[in-house]
Amino acid sequence: MIKTKRIIQEQLGNIKDLKIKTIDMDTTQSNEVLIEVHCCGVSFADILAYEGNYQDTPKVPFTAGLEVSGVVKDVGDNVKKFKNGDEVIALTLWGGFSEYVNVNEKFVLKKSKNIPHDIGSSMIINYGTALYTIFERLKCKKNDRVMILGASGGIGIASIELLKAIGCKVIAVASSKDKLDECSKYGADELILRKKNSNLKVELKSSLKENVDAVIDNIGGKDTLDSLSFLKWEGSIVPMGFASGKIAEIPANLVLLKNISIVGVFWGPFAKGNKSFNLNSISMINDFYDKKLIKISQPKLYYIENFMNAFDSIKKRESIGKVSLYTSKYSK
Repeated sequence: MIKTKRIIQEQLGNIKDLKIKTIDMDTTQSNEVLIEVHCCGVSFADILAYEGNYQDTPKVPFTAGLEVSGVVKDVGDNVKKFKNGDEVIALTLWGGFSEYVNVNEKFVLKKSKNIPHDIGSSMIINYGTALYTIFERLKCKKNDRVMILGASGGIGIASIELLKAIGCKVIAVASSKDKLDECSKYGADELILRKKNSNLKVELKSSLKENVDAVIDNIGGKDTLDSLSFLKWEGSIVPMGFASGKIAEIPANLVLLKNISIVGVFWGPFAKGNKSFNLNSISMINDFYDKKLIKISQPKLYYIENFMNAFDSIKKRESIGKVSLYTSKYSK
Protein backbone atom coordinates (compact mmCIF):
# COMPACT_ATOMS: atom_id res chain seq x y z
CA MET A 1 0.00 0.00 0.00
CA ILE A 2 1.43 3.37 -1.08
CA LYS A 3 1.33 6.14 1.51
CA THR A 4 1.24 9.81 0.54
CA LYS A 5 1.63 13.17 2.25
CA ARG A 6 -1.28 15.44 1.45
CA ILE A 7 -2.47 18.96 2.39
CA ILE A 8 -5.91 18.35 3.90
CA GLN A 9 -8.72 20.64 5.04
CA GLU A 10 -11.16 18.90 7.40
CA GLN A 11 -13.59 21.82 7.42
CA LEU A 12 -13.77 24.58 4.82
CA GLY A 13 -13.02 28.05 6.11
CA ASN A 14 -9.74 29.31 7.51
CA ILE A 15 -6.67 28.14 5.55
CA LYS A 16 -4.70 28.35 8.81
CA ASP A 17 -6.47 25.09 9.74
CA LEU A 18 -4.82 23.17 6.89
CA LYS A 19 -2.66 20.21 7.88
CA ILE A 20 -0.15 17.91 6.20
CA LYS A 21 -1.21 14.30 6.79
CA THR A 22 0.16 10.97 5.64
CA ILE A 23 -2.61 8.70 4.38
CA ASP A 24 -3.01 5.47 2.41
CA MET A 25 -3.55 5.95 -1.33
CA ASP A 26 -6.81 4.75 -2.86
CA THR A 27 -6.56 1.83 -5.27
CA THR A 28 -5.87 2.95 -8.85
CA GLN A 29 -9.05 2.33 -10.86
CA SER A 30 -9.18 0.71 -14.31
CA ASN A 31 -9.20 4.04 -16.18
CA GLU A 32 -6.76 5.89 -13.90
CA VAL A 33 -3.07 6.70 -13.88
CA LEU A 34 -1.15 6.84 -10.59
CA ILE A 35 1.21 9.81 -10.73
CA GLU A 36 4.17 10.42 -8.46
CA VAL A 37 3.89 14.19 -8.10
CA HIS A 38 7.08 16.21 -8.48
CA CYS A 39 5.50 19.69 -8.72
CA CYS A 40 1.95 21.00 -8.38
CA GLY A 41 0.77 24.43 -9.51
CA VAL A 42 -0.97 26.71 -7.01
CA SER A 43 -3.75 29.06 -8.07
CA PHE A 44 -6.09 31.50 -6.36
CA ALA A 45 -8.85 28.94 -7.00
CA ASP A 46 -7.12 26.49 -4.65
CA ILE A 47 -7.19 29.00 -1.82
CA LEU A 48 -10.81 29.96 -2.50
CA ALA A 49 -11.75 26.26 -2.46
CA TYR A 50 -10.09 25.69 0.93
CA GLU A 51 -11.91 28.75 2.27
CA GLY A 52 -15.26 27.54 0.89
CA ASN A 53 -15.55 30.51 -1.47
CA TYR A 54 -15.05 28.80 -4.82
CA GLN A 55 -17.84 28.40 -7.41
CA ASP A 56 -17.72 24.60 -7.02
CA THR A 57 -17.78 23.91 -3.27
CA PRO A 58 -15.82 20.70 -2.56
CA LYS A 59 -16.76 18.05 -0.03
CA VAL A 60 -14.52 17.61 3.02
CA PRO A 61 -12.04 16.24 3.87
CA PHE A 62 -10.56 17.98 0.88
CA THR A 63 -7.20 18.37 -0.87
CA ALA A 64 -6.81 21.14 -3.46
CA GLY A 65 -4.31 21.22 -6.34
CA LEU A 66 -5.54 21.16 -9.92
CA GLU A 67 -2.44 20.57 -12.04
CA VAL A 68 0.63 18.42 -11.56
CA SER A 69 3.79 17.34 -13.30
CA GLY A 70 5.30 14.00 -12.39
CA VAL A 71 6.07 10.39 -13.28
CA VAL A 72 3.67 7.47 -13.89
CA LYS A 73 4.00 4.82 -11.19
CA ASP A 74 1.05 2.58 -12.07
CA VAL A 75 -1.81 2.36 -14.57
CA GLY A 76 -5.28 0.84 -14.44
CA ASP A 77 -6.17 -2.27 -16.43
CA ASN A 78 -7.87 -0.31 -19.23
CA VAL A 79 -5.10 2.29 -19.67
CA LYS A 80 -3.09 1.69 -22.85
CA LYS A 81 -1.42 5.04 -23.65
CA PHE A 82 0.74 5.34 -20.54
CA LYS A 83 3.26 3.10 -18.80
CA ASN A 84 5.39 3.24 -15.67
CA GLY A 85 8.16 5.80 -15.97
CA ASP A 86 6.38 8.15 -18.41
CA GLU A 87 6.81 11.84 -17.56
CA VAL A 88 3.39 13.48 -17.63
CA ILE A 89 1.39 16.56 -16.79
CA ALA A 90 -2.19 16.24 -15.62
CA LEU A 91 -5.34 18.15 -14.76
CA THR A 92 -6.23 16.50 -11.47
CA LEU A 93 -9.66 18.06 -10.76
CA TRP A 94 -8.42 18.50 -7.13
CA GLY A 95 -6.08 16.32 -5.09
CA GLY A 96 -2.79 17.56 -6.56
CA PHE A 97 -1.26 18.86 -3.30
CA SER A 98 0.04 15.39 -2.58
CA GLU A 99 3.03 13.12 -3.22
CA TYR A 100 0.84 10.75 -5.25
CA VAL A 101 -2.48 11.23 -7.02
CA ASN A 102 -4.77 9.06 -9.16
CA VAL A 103 -6.00 10.84 -12.30
CA ASN A 104 -8.44 9.74 -15.00
CA GLU A 105 -6.34 8.97 -18.08
CA LYS A 106 -8.28 11.43 -20.26
CA PHE A 107 -6.82 14.31 -18.23
CA VAL A 108 -3.22 13.06 -18.44
CA LEU A 109 -0.81 14.18 -21.16
CA LYS A 110 2.76 13.18 -21.90
CA LYS A 111 5.19 15.98 -21.07
CA SER A 112 7.81 17.13 -23.54
CA LYS A 113 11.29 16.06 -22.41
CA ASN A 114 12.38 19.66 -23.03
CA ILE A 115 10.09 20.92 -20.26
CA PRO A 116 11.20 20.38 -16.62
CA HIS A 117 8.66 19.44 -13.97
CA ASP A 118 8.51 22.89 -12.35
CA ILE A 119 7.52 24.50 -15.65
CA GLY A 120 5.26 21.54 -16.46
CA SER A 121 3.27 22.27 -13.31
CA SER A 122 2.43 25.76 -14.58
CA MET A 123 1.34 24.85 -18.11
CA ILE A 124 -2.15 23.43 -18.06
CA ILE A 125 -4.29 25.95 -16.18
CA ASN A 126 -2.45 29.20 -16.90
CA TYR A 127 -1.58 28.56 -20.52
CA GLY A 128 -4.72 26.50 -21.18
CA THR A 129 -6.94 29.26 -19.78
CA ALA A 130 -5.03 31.98 -21.63
CA LEU A 131 -5.15 30.05 -24.91
CA TYR A 132 -8.89 29.35 -24.55
CA THR A 133 -9.51 33.03 -23.75
CA ILE A 134 -7.41 34.45 -26.57
CA PHE A 135 -8.24 32.02 -29.38
CA GLU A 136 -11.74 30.76 -28.57
CA ARG A 137 -13.49 33.50 -26.62
CA LEU A 138 -11.87 36.77 -27.76
CA LYS A 139 -10.68 35.44 -31.14
CA CYS A 140 -7.72 37.81 -31.05
CA LYS A 141 -5.82 38.51 -34.25
CA LYS A 142 -2.57 40.15 -35.30
CA ASN A 143 -2.21 43.83 -34.29
CA ASP A 144 -5.12 43.75 -31.81
CA ARG A 145 -4.42 45.89 -28.75
CA VAL A 146 -5.11 43.89 -25.58
CA MET A 147 -4.81 45.32 -22.05
CA ILE A 148 -4.23 42.95 -19.14
CA LEU A 149 -5.15 44.03 -15.60
CA GLY A 150 -3.08 42.12 -13.05
CA ALA A 151 -0.67 41.24 -15.82
CA SER A 152 2.14 39.84 -13.65
CA GLY A 153 0.21 36.83 -12.33
CA GLY A 154 0.40 33.35 -13.82
CA ILE A 155 -2.46 33.80 -16.28
CA GLY A 156 -1.31 37.36 -17.03
CA ILE A 157 2.19 36.25 -18.05
CA ALA A 158 0.78 33.34 -20.07
CA SER A 159 -1.57 35.75 -21.84
CA ILE A 160 1.29 38.14 -22.66
CA GLU A 161 3.32 35.32 -24.22
CA LEU A 162 0.50 33.87 -26.31
CA LEU A 163 -0.72 37.28 -27.49
CA LYS A 164 2.79 38.22 -28.60
CA ALA A 165 3.16 34.85 -30.34
CA ILE A 166 0.29 35.83 -32.69
CA GLY A 167 1.41 39.44 -33.17
CA CYS A 168 -0.85 41.38 -30.80
CA LYS A 169 0.10 44.58 -28.97
CA VAL A 170 0.01 44.00 -25.21
CA ILE A 171 -0.55 46.63 -22.53
CA ALA A 172 0.39 45.33 -19.07
CA VAL A 173 -1.05 46.90 -15.92
CA ALA A 174 0.52 45.86 -12.60
CA SER A 175 1.03 47.24 -9.10
CA SER A 176 4.84 47.48 -8.85
CA LYS A 177 7.91 48.17 -10.95
CA ASP A 178 9.22 44.64 -10.31
CA LYS A 179 5.99 43.18 -11.65
CA LEU A 180 6.10 45.40 -14.73
CA ASP A 181 9.74 44.41 -15.32
CA GLU A 182 8.59 40.78 -15.40
CA CYS A 183 5.83 41.65 -17.89
CA SER A 184 8.39 43.41 -20.07
CA LYS A 185 10.65 40.34 -19.99
CA TYR A 186 7.84 38.29 -21.54
CA GLY A 187 7.11 40.81 -24.28
CA ALA A 188 4.59 43.42 -23.07
CA ASP A 189 4.68 46.51 -25.33
CA GLU A 190 3.31 49.13 -22.93
CA LEU A 191 3.72 49.12 -19.14
CA ILE A 192 1.34 50.96 -16.82
CA LEU A 193 1.99 51.19 -13.08
CA ARG A 194 -1.16 50.83 -10.99
CA LYS A 195 -0.15 52.68 -7.84
CA LYS A 196 -1.64 51.54 -4.55
CA ASN A 197 -4.93 53.29 -3.74
CA SER A 198 -4.79 55.22 -7.02
CA ASN A 199 -7.64 55.61 -9.49
CA LEU A 200 -7.13 53.30 -12.48
CA LYS A 201 -9.08 55.58 -14.79
CA VAL A 202 -6.70 58.45 -13.99
CA GLU A 203 -3.66 56.21 -14.48
CA LEU A 204 -4.91 54.98 -17.86
CA LYS A 205 -5.91 58.44 -19.05
CA SER A 206 -2.37 59.70 -18.50
CA SER A 207 -0.46 56.61 -19.67
CA LEU A 208 -2.43 54.63 -22.26
CA LYS A 209 -1.33 55.53 -25.80
CA GLU A 210 -4.50 54.38 -27.55
CA ASN A 211 -7.75 52.62 -26.66
CA VAL A 212 -7.79 48.82 -26.75
CA ASP A 213 -9.70 46.07 -28.54
CA ALA A 214 -9.96 43.87 -25.46
CA VAL A 215 -9.35 43.82 -21.71
CA ILE A 216 -8.35 40.69 -19.80
CA ASP A 217 -9.31 41.53 -16.22
CA ASN A 218 -7.75 39.52 -13.38
CA ILE A 219 -8.55 42.14 -10.72
CA GLY A 220 -12.28 42.89 -10.66
CA GLY A 221 -14.01 45.51 -8.53
CA LYS A 222 -13.83 49.16 -9.57
CA ASP A 223 -10.94 48.45 -11.97
CA THR A 224 -13.36 46.54 -14.18
CA LEU A 225 -15.59 49.59 -14.52
CA ASP A 226 -12.69 51.99 -15.00
CA SER A 227 -11.26 49.92 -17.86
CA LEU A 228 -14.51 50.03 -19.89
CA SER A 229 -13.87 53.66 -20.82
CA PHE A 230 -10.73 52.64 -22.70
CA LEU A 231 -12.26 49.99 -24.94
CA LYS A 232 -12.70 50.72 -28.63
CA TRP A 233 -16.09 50.53 -30.34
CA GLU A 234 -17.27 46.88 -30.13
CA GLY A 235 -14.43 46.02 -27.79
CA SER A 236 -14.57 43.11 -25.34
CA ILE A 237 -13.79 42.58 -21.68
CA VAL A 238 -13.12 39.20 -20.06
CA PRO A 239 -13.61 39.03 -16.26
CA MET A 240 -10.96 36.40 -15.46
CA GLY A 241 -10.55 36.78 -11.72
CA PHE A 242 -11.21 38.90 -8.66
CA ALA A 243 -7.83 39.46 -7.02
CA SER A 244 -9.19 42.68 -5.52
CA GLY A 245 -11.66 40.58 -3.56
CA LYS A 246 -14.59 42.39 -5.17
CA ILE A 247 -16.89 41.50 -8.06
CA ALA A 248 -17.85 44.40 -10.30
CA GLU A 249 -21.45 45.36 -10.99
CA ILE A 250 -21.42 46.66 -14.55
CA PRO A 251 -24.18 49.17 -15.49
CA ALA A 252 -25.86 48.09 -18.73
CA ASN A 253 -25.67 51.60 -20.22
CA LEU A 254 -21.84 51.46 -20.20
CA VAL A 255 -21.98 48.31 -22.30
CA LEU A 256 -24.60 49.77 -24.66
CA LEU A 257 -22.70 53.00 -25.43
CA LYS A 258 -19.86 51.24 -27.27
CA ASN A 259 -21.45 47.91 -28.21
CA ILE A 260 -19.13 46.28 -25.67
CA SER A 261 -19.13 42.51 -25.23
CA ILE A 262 -18.67 40.99 -21.77
CA VAL A 263 -17.13 37.58 -22.41
CA GLY A 264 -17.27 34.88 -19.73
CA VAL A 265 -14.42 32.44 -19.20
CA PHE A 266 -14.74 29.58 -16.72
CA TRP A 267 -12.15 27.23 -18.15
CA GLY A 268 -12.49 24.38 -15.64
CA PRO A 269 -15.91 23.01 -16.69
CA PHE A 270 -15.02 23.60 -20.34
CA ALA A 271 -11.78 21.64 -19.95
CA LYS A 272 -13.56 18.71 -18.28
CA GLY A 273 -15.82 18.21 -21.28
CA ASN A 274 -13.45 19.02 -24.13
CA LYS A 275 -10.64 16.49 -24.16
CA SER A 276 -9.70 17.19 -27.79
CA PHE A 277 -9.31 20.93 -27.08
CA ASN A 278 -7.08 20.14 -24.08
CA LEU A 279 -4.87 17.88 -26.18
CA ASN A 280 -4.66 20.43 -29.00
CA SER A 281 -3.96 23.23 -26.51
CA ILE A 282 -1.04 21.46 -24.89
CA SER A 283 0.26 20.41 -28.30
CA MET A 284 0.13 24.05 -29.46
CA ILE A 285 1.84 25.27 -26.28
CA ASN A 286 4.56 22.61 -26.66
CA ASP A 287 4.99 23.69 -30.29
CA PHE A 288 5.25 27.38 -29.35
CA TYR A 289 7.81 26.46 -26.67
CA ASP A 290 9.92 24.29 -28.98
CA LYS A 291 9.93 27.08 -31.59
CA LYS A 292 10.94 29.57 -28.86
CA LEU A 293 7.83 31.69 -29.49
CA ILE A 294 7.11 31.48 -25.75
CA LYS A 295 9.32 30.84 -22.74
CA ILE A 296 6.73 29.51 -20.26
CA SER A 297 7.48 31.36 -17.06
CA GLN A 298 9.34 29.46 -14.36
CA PRO A 299 7.22 29.33 -11.20
CA LYS A 300 8.31 30.38 -7.75
CA LEU A 301 8.81 27.08 -5.91
CA TYR A 302 7.91 26.25 -2.30
CA TYR A 303 8.42 22.89 -0.61
CA ILE A 304 5.06 21.25 0.09
CA GLU A 305 5.65 21.47 3.86
CA ASN A 306 5.92 25.27 3.45
CA PHE A 307 2.60 25.58 1.62
CA MET A 308 1.36 28.43 3.83
CA ASN A 309 4.16 30.70 2.57
CA ALA A 310 3.06 29.94 -0.99
CA PHE A 311 -0.59 30.67 -0.20
CA ASP A 312 0.28 33.91 1.62
CA SER A 313 2.29 35.18 -1.35
CA ILE A 314 -0.75 34.72 -3.59
CA LYS A 315 -3.32 36.10 -1.14
CA LYS A 316 -1.22 39.20 -0.48
CA ARG A 317 -0.61 39.63 -4.23
CA GLU A 318 3.15 39.53 -3.67
CA SER A 319 3.83 36.72 -6.13
CA ILE A 320 5.03 37.38 -9.66
CA GLY A 321 4.06 34.76 -12.22
CA LYS A 322 3.09 31.24 -11.22
CA VAL A 323 3.58 29.64 -7.81
CA SER A 324 4.14 25.88 -7.46
CA LEU A 325 4.75 23.39 -4.67
CA TYR A 326 7.38 20.69 -4.99
CA THR A 327 7.52 17.35 -3.19
CA SER A 328 10.38 15.19 -1.94
CA LYS A 329 10.23 13.36 -5.30
CA TYR A 330 11.33 16.46 -7.22
CA SER A 331 14.85 16.97 -8.50
CA LYS A 332 15.97 19.58 -11.03
